[in-house]
Amino acid sequence: MSAICEAGPAHAAALSAMHERVFPKAPWNEAAFAALLRQPGVAALIHDANGFMLLRTVLDEAEILTIGVLEKRRGTGAALLREGLRRLRDAGVQVVHLEVATDNAAARALYEAHGFVKSGLRKAYYENGGDALMLRLDLSSPVAQRS
Repeated sequence: MSAICEAGPAHAAALSAMHERVFPKAPWNEAAFAALLRQPGVAALIHDANGFMLLRTVLDEAEILTIGVLEKRRGTGAALLREGLRRLRDAGVQVVHLEVATDNAAARALYEAHGFVKSGLRKAYYENGGDALMLRLDLSSPVAQRS
């Protein structure tokens, strides 16, 4: 059985290590995670030490800052996303934003399946020059309600 738990500043080293494995060209260090997790409205989730998600909430809007899966087990990313969206909905969040690399087909499919729609494009957003697709989810939409 899978377990998703909330992480705090004490988990910064583990989150940094996981992030570096998923995103080796753009790792966030332990200090960065610890600083983020001390900020109001920032929360992290860990899924069986195989995946993680970092969220920031301001009033009734939220942003998925990062989400990653170490071993591509079927459903880990979807489980994290569902749990994160559930928690945001329970906290009264109305809209969720995120950026995803335009060439990340798997992530884009996951977000589309949960009701995210394109809200913009950031050209050359990533260090490698890749573009970022900006996505938005209205948590009251019918697709989001099923998540």
